[in-house]
Amino acid sequence: MRLRPHHALCIQKFTGHGYDERFTEHMTEICEKLGKHPETSVTVIQGCDEPCAACPNDLAGSCSALEKVDSMDEGVLKALGIRYGDTLPWDKLAARARKNVFETENFEKICGTCEWFGLCRSTSI
Repeated sequence: MRLRPHHALCIQKFTGHGYDERFTEHMTEICEKLGKHPETSVTVIQGCDEPCAACPNDLAGSCSALEKVDSMDEGVLKALGIRYGDTLPWDKLAARARKNVFETENFEKICGTCEWFGLCRSTSI
């Protein structure tokens, strides 16, 4: 699976809320797949990825919120010590995100400007 860096956070905090019904259904499928198959290989990519396929901000392969998500992606790359193109099992990526983002001040630094931050902050994993 191909994921933007910040989606390693979003997937773990997803509670069934989303931009619209199509996005929510698609994200639910992704979360269920990764939950059932935590060994799934994830390649960290720059640009639109699997969750973006049903996002209303995906305008023909380009994100309308690019400046915000690029900043979040860069924060995740730095916090997790990974680079674009790295491939690792979902469970290892998720664990690294929990340890280096959710359990630190990086969570608010990376996600604080996101419209979903309030919901994510109140959602336990």
